[in-house]
This record gives sequence, C-alpha cells and structure tokens, in this order.
Amino acid sequence: MSLEDTELTIGGTKLRGVWIAIVLSIGTTLAGGIWAVAEFYGRIESVEAAVAGNGDTAQKLIVLGTNLETIMENQKQLLDLRDRIAEVEKTTVENDLLVKQFKEKVDGISGRFKKINREIDDIWKGLDALSNPLQ
Repeated sequence: MSLEDTELTIGGTKLRGVWIAIVLSIGTTLAGGIWAVAEFYGRIESVEAAVAGNGDTAQKLIVLGTNLETIMENQKQLLDLRDRIAEVEKTTVENDLLVKQFKEKVDGISGRFKKINREIDDIWKGLDALSNPLQ
C-alpha cells in the first residue's frame, strides 16, 4: 500500500495521497505551536506568582541595587586615588633624580674645598717655614 493509494475521509472530505501528508504536517505544526504558547504562558504565570508572592526578593533586589551604586561610587574614588598615586610616584622619581644631581654637584664642590684647604694648609706651612727658617 503506497501513499498514493491511501484515502482518508474527514468530515465528509476525502483526502488522498500527498494531501494527507500536507494536512498532517500543518496539523502537527499548529498543535506544536499551540502547546509551546501554552507552556510559555504557564511559565510566565509561575514566575509572576513567585515574584508577587515573594516580597522579600524585591527587598533584596532593592538592597542589591543600593549596594551596587555604593560600589560604583567607591570604585570612582579608588580610580581617582590610583591616578593621584601614579602622579606622586612620578614626582618622587623626578625628585630622586634631582637629589642625585644635587648630591653629585655637592660632592664636586666638596672635593674642590678639600683641594683648596690642602693648598691653604701648604701655604701656611710654607709661611711658617719662611718665618722661622731654622726650624
């Protein structure tokens, strides 16, 4: 028995062959769509009932929202502090370089003063030797 030989009578209408497959396809598609809509509607109702019946959840969501706002404000302050710390670190590095340069200059001047002091001491020794040649 093939599909072409099959005959189905529905409400006084005779369907043959491929028309049976087409009607079955359309019927099952419509039935599946109706079932999916009913299932979706049922789930929406259960979620609404859960939310409406549970005011504690709403309160927790309000508290959570407030906490998130506080966290965002604190994060902005932390980002500002991070930027300030970066600026201070940069300034510190620059100041360290300036101190090193100043120390090098001071060390150079100190070396010159040591040389000058040695020359002055030598001059005094020479003057002492000139003032008292027998010694």
